[in-house]
Amino acid sequence: MKQSEYPEWEMQSRLLNKEEVTDPGIVLDEVFDYAHLPEWRSLLWEWLKITVSGTYNTESAEYDRSSILYMYEKLQKLIEAAHLMYVQQEASKQLEKEKERHIF
Repeated sequence: MKQSEYPEWEMQSRLLNKEEVTDPGIVLDEVFDYAHLPEWRSLLWEWLKITVSGTYNTESAEYDRSSILYMYEKLQKLIEAAHLMYVQQEASKQLEKEKERHIF
């Protein structure tokens, strides 16, 4: 689906606070303060196994369930922060193109 096919409000952050919108890098800090890269890999693998095998309710301890929910929220924020960075990068590229056109 093309970006233009979504309503404008769908392209806005829902979970990021004002500070995180201003500096999306804060979300990266939060994500890697929660777990380092090898831990994220392990968490995602466990999440996938539980989801695919259908053993979520029978094998997941209360801590595991809350950990998965917390991780899900962090990933949502990470995706929103990455989207903001992408939009900012694209706007910067567009400005550079505009400058180049006016130079010549």
